[in-house]
Amino acid sequence: NEQLGNLRVSEINNNGGNAIFIAADVLDETQLKNAREKIIATYGRIDGLVNAAGGNIPAGVLPPERDVFDLNIEGVKSAMDLNLWGTIIPVQIFGPEIAKSGNGSIVNISSVSTQQAVTRVLGYSMGKTAVDCYTKWFALEMANRYGDTIRMNSIMPGFFLTEQNRALLTVPDGTLTERGNAIIRQTPFKRFG
Repeated sequence: NEQLGNLRVSEINNNGGNAIFIAADVLDETQLKNAREKIIATYGRIDGLVNAAGGNIPAGVLPPERDVFDLNIEGVKSAMDLNLWGTIIPVQIFGPEIAKSGNGSIVNISSVSTQQAVTRVLGYSMGKTAVDCYTKWFALEMANRYGDTIRMNSIMPGFFLTEQNRALLTVPDGTLTERGNAIIRQTPFKRFG
């Protein structure tokens, strides 16, 4: 979202920070390489990476009226690809620059769906579970090769209400759907985020 990205850049820069906005598709290696080069040209190095892209896609969601044996396989694959490869590919593109910095951190966004089954979102859940496996594997490889100079960790946030999931979790008046209520019942603070 270029408009929102540029707004955030303005807010950061107006408050004493230093930011630029670069749009790139996490599944497009060429776009990521171009982004990497712009970052290097602006800042001279890359110290960290947060793999926050991901989520679900409508074709990857099993609607309640469809039978469980009627999955949209291509939709499930696309959701899994976005979450898994949308994490691995950026690491492959930005990781070497982080390694050059001599002290860097990579943070992957996981999901509660890796620890408890969440209905209707199989591709998303499989992708995020694979991200957890990848995080452990990569952290071990980094420790063996770089010691503690490059770290990879993941964080597992609960549900956040986003434009992507708003229609699944709320109705137009802002009250919760049955799915939204089921999530809140299992959330300690009884709120999203």
